[in-house]
Amino acid sequence: MSKPINVYSTPDLRQTLDEALPSAFERLGYAQSFKLIDTKLIIGYSIALVAGISFLLDKKLKFEESLLYQKILVALYALLSGMFWYFNKYVEKGVKYNGSSADKAISVVTKMEKYSYDYQVTINDSKGRSTTSKLLANTVFNEAGYLQSDKLFKWLEERLDALVKKAN
Repeated sequence: MSKPINVYSTPDLRQTLDEALPSAFERLGYAQSFKLIDTKLIIGYSIALVAGISFLLDKKLKFEESLLYQKILVALYALLSGMFWYFNKYVEKGVKYNGSSADKAISVVTKMEKYSYDYQVTINDSKGRSTTSKLLANTVFNEAGYLQSDKLFKWLEERLDALVKKAN
């Protein structure tokens, strides 16, 4: 069982539900994919590497000697930062879970408005179909603030069944 949370705190509700997605989908037969996270890490580490190289050049060379290199590094830093922003804004777009089973792949986008208990879940499959549903957070948490994983599992299972029925 998880630790109790304050069920009146929207950030706590969202974080706990987002963290519970991988284990729930694993029970449904999905293996998590980390492609988006890995790409984000590669871009982020590249930005840090460029900044580190710039720092070392600044320490080892005189200003005039390093000026051309610094201009190149600043341009590269700006390019990588732009890529990072674009990736977060348009590629990742709030995806909290990517997974695949033997026959299909899904991505799950979640959203929770401030001061709301509606956990909006959009499940997209590899064939372009999607289903959007709202989960009232108080239906999967008990009075003490513990997440009831079985209820969340059943709710997600129903959403996946609805997605399959859309296909037929």
